Amino acid sequence: MKYPVFICDDDQQQIELTKKILGAAEMILSDDEKIEFDIGSATNYLDAVNYLKEQKLDGGIYFLDVELGESTENDSGFDLAALIKKRDERAQIIFVTSHADLSLITFRRRLGPIDYIVKTGDIDEFRKTMVKTVEVAIYNLHKFNYMKAMTFSYKIGRLVRNVNIDDIIYLTTTPTPHKLLMIRQTGESQLLGSINQFDNENPMLEKISQSCLANPKNIQSIDLLERKVLFINGDVETFARSSIKRMRELLTKYNYTTEELAKREDSIE
Repeated sequence: MKYPVFICDDDQQQIELTKKILGAAEMILSDDEKIEFDIGSATNYLDAVNYLKEQKLDGGIYFLDVELGESTENDSGFDLAALIKKRDERAQIIFVTSHADLSLITFRRRLGPIDYIVKTGDIDEFRKTMVKTVEVAIYNLHKFNYMKAMTFSYKIGRLVRNVNIDDIIYLTTTPTPHKLLMIRQTGESQLLGSINQFDNENPMLEKISQSCLANPKNIQSIDLLERKVLFINGDVETFARSSIKRMRELLTKYNYTTEELAKREDSIE
């Protein structure tokens, strides 16, 4: 997987050293997946700001020199970090500094870096620390992505509500335009939006028709002949003919039962 990396340091030699270490880290950290870094850099605050505006990084790893000028009061790595956090909610910020303790400043400004790497003449120690820190950054990004995928978010007015994706059984349209009904294991609720919108935002859910977005984990059985899905709460929804191939794939992945739902419905009646 490729990760965007941005380095801002007023010492070009420090930038080149960081790039060299990152090149080695690609090989060291490539285990279950191939790790690659797409690296950009700047040597001053203004160039860094322009680069960030042009690139619009998402889920980036940022190595920021705190002392970009003569002091840490104006246009410093702290200011750059504050800007980055507004533009990249998954940002992994790493301060590279000559000062051993800047935690109080970052606490007050709520910058939340994952580490401070102190510049040192011991290159081997610097390399080890940087590789370990990059490994933590990658782990954090994986964890963030997983948590985001497992969280269903929707708005009610100005409020944003979050629901564990596993609690959702399915979403379906209602007679009222742009209003959906969310069926959960713990109850029901209405929300504004469209099936296509929430399908695009939630890769863990499956669009089985124009009117239904389902959680595959909460399907009990699929009837390919009648094109019907039985959910764990007993509800039945019809899926589109165009979804038959995907339904076969879900049958293989989740090992649902394939009993004929039509016969079950007849017996209930």
